[in-house]
Amino acid sequence: MTQGPAIRRRSLVVGGLAAGLGVARVRAADATPTAPIGIALPPRSPHVGINLAGLTYYSTQFPFVDLTKNGGGWWSRDANGAEVGKLTLTPTGYPAALEPGQRAHMAVAWGDTRYAPGEYVVRWDGEGELSFPLSTVRVASRAPGRIVLDVRDTRGPLWVGIEKTNPANPVRDVRYFWPGTEASAASQPFNPEFLRRLAPFSTLRFMDWGAVNHSPLVRWADRPLPGDAVYTSERGVPVERMIDLANTLQAEPWFCIPHQADDDYVRQFAMLVKTRLDPRRVVWIEYSNEVWNGSFGQARYAVAKARELGLPTPAGFGSSWYAERTRQIVAIVDAVFGRAERTRWRAVAAGQAVWTQFGSDVLGWKDTAARVDAYAIAPYFHAAAANDLAKLAATLTLTPEAVVEQMLANIRGDVKAQVADNAKLAARYKLPLLAYEAGASDSSSAFPAERHDALTALFSAAHRLPRMREVYREYVDTWVAGSGGLLNQYNDIGRWSKWGLWGVLEHVTENPASAPKYQGLLDAIAAHPAQPR
Repeated sequence: MTQGPAIRRRSLVVGGLAAGLGVARVRAADATPTAPIGIALPPRSPHVGINLAGLTYYSTQFPFVDLTKNGGGWWSRDANGAEVGKLTLTPTGYPAALEPGQRAHMAVAWGDTRYAPGEYVVRWDGEGELSFPLSTVRVASRAPGRIVLDVRDTRGPLWVGIEKTNPANPVRDVRYFWPGTEASAASQPFNPEFLRRLAPFSTLRFMDWGAVNHSPLVRWADRPLPGDAVYTSERGVPVERMIDLANTLQAEPWFCIPHQADDDYVRQFAMLVKTRLDPRRVVWIEYSNEVWNGSFGQARYAVAKARELGLPTPAGFGSSWYAERTRQIVAIVDAVFGRAERTRWRAVAAGQAVWTQFGSDVLGWKDTAARVDAYAIAPYFHAAAANDLAKLAATLTLTPEAVVEQMLANIRGDVKAQVADNAKLAARYKLPLLAYEAGASDSSSAFPAERHDALTALFSAAHRLPRMREVYREYVDTWVAGSGGLLNQYNDIGRWSKWGLWGVLEHVTENPASAPKYQGLLDAIAAHPAQPR
C-alpha cells in the first residue's frame, strides 16, 4: 500500500481499529451515552472517513432515537393547521404558553424520508395535551406523559402538536422515539440503524452537523445545547452530541471551528473536547470550511478581516487571514491540551483541489505549515455531463452507463493530476495530504430549471448502477496511489436531488448491500487496512 508522508509528531494509523473490537462501549469523562451499541465494529481504514449530512426536518438520516431533535421546531398554528401569530418560547425552544385558539405544531419527519414502520412512543414532561396532526398514525395507548403510536404508512410526514399547556408547568422535553428505542434512549441517544451505517468509517467530519457554512456563532454562550428542543437551527448540533457519537463509534472526530468564533469559544471548545472525548480518540481541528469558496460567508469574512488588518489578499482571497486565524486557534488549543497531550489532536489547513495557489499562500504564511499537521483538499470527481452546459441536448441522450464512463475518465485524468499537484505542495512542507471532502459531485442545479428533473433522473440512474461500486474503489485506489492519506466521503446519508447526489446512502433504512457507492467504500476499506502498530 502506498502511504502519504507521515504526520509529524504523530502517526496516521487509526488507533484501536484492528479486527475483533467486539461491542463498542464509551470510556470518557462526562460522556452521556453509556450503553453498548449492540454491534461489533468492523475493521477500518486510515484512508476512509465520512462527512455527516446536515440535520433538517426533511432529512433521511435520522441519527437520534428522538425524532424531535431533527424536527422543524415549534410553530404557531390555529385549529385548522394554518400558521397564525408567534409562539412565546422558553430558552430551550418549547412553548411557554398558548394563546386562546393557538396550538404548537412540529414536523419530525417529512414525506418519503423512509422512516421505519412500527410503534413510536411519544413522551413529555409538564401538563397539557398532545396531538398528531397531518400524520397517518393510530393511537395504540395513552397514559399520563406517554402515548404509543402505531405507524404503518410511512409515505407521509410525521407531526406532533401541543393542543394545551399549563403555563405554570408547560409541556416540555417532548420525545418521539424511533421504534424499539424508548428503554435505552436515556443512555444511548443514537439511532441503532444510523450507528450501523457509520460503523465502518474511521473518521467522522462534523462540518455540516455544526452548520459551519455561514455560521452566526461568535460566543460560546450562544452555542446549541443538548437540552435544546431541536438540533436543526442555524447553530447546528451541540458539540457534546458530536463528541458522544465519536465516543460511541470509537471514531476520530473532525471538527470545524465557526469562522467568527472568538478566542473564548475556541478555548471552551478545546476544554470540552479534552474532558469529554475518549482519550484514545484523536481529534482533527480545522478553521471553518472552504474559506477559499466565495459562495460562503466565511470566505467574504476572511477577505474583510485581512483588509481590516492590513494583510495581503492575493488574487482577492483571504488566505492570509485564514492562515493567521489557523495559527491563533492552534496556539489556543495547544495551551488547553498542554504539551503532554499534544498527540491527542491534529490541526488541518485546507485548500482548493483544482487551484493550488490558495493552499500555497496559506502554508507559506509565516510559520503556518510548521503549526499544522496536515494539508487537506476536496478532490471531487464528476461526469463531464454534469458540468457541460454547452452540450445539454447531447447530455440528455446519454445512457447511465455513458455517464459512469465519464466519471472514470475524470478520475483517471483530472482528479489524478489534481492529487499529484497537491501531493507535491504538501510534500514541500513535509505534510500529509488529506481530503476533507471527496466523492461524486454530479448535480443538475446549474442547468436550466426545465431540465432539472430529467438530468437528476439520469445522474441518479448512473449513481445506482452496480458499476458505481467499481468507480468508488478505483477512486480511492487512485487517491492512495497518489500519496493521499485520509479521505472523507461527502456525505453519509441524504436524499438525492438537483442539488447533488451526495449521500452514499439515500435513507438510513436503505439496505447497504444495494447501495453501490457505499459498497465501493467498504471495498476500499478492505483494500487499504490499518497497519499494525
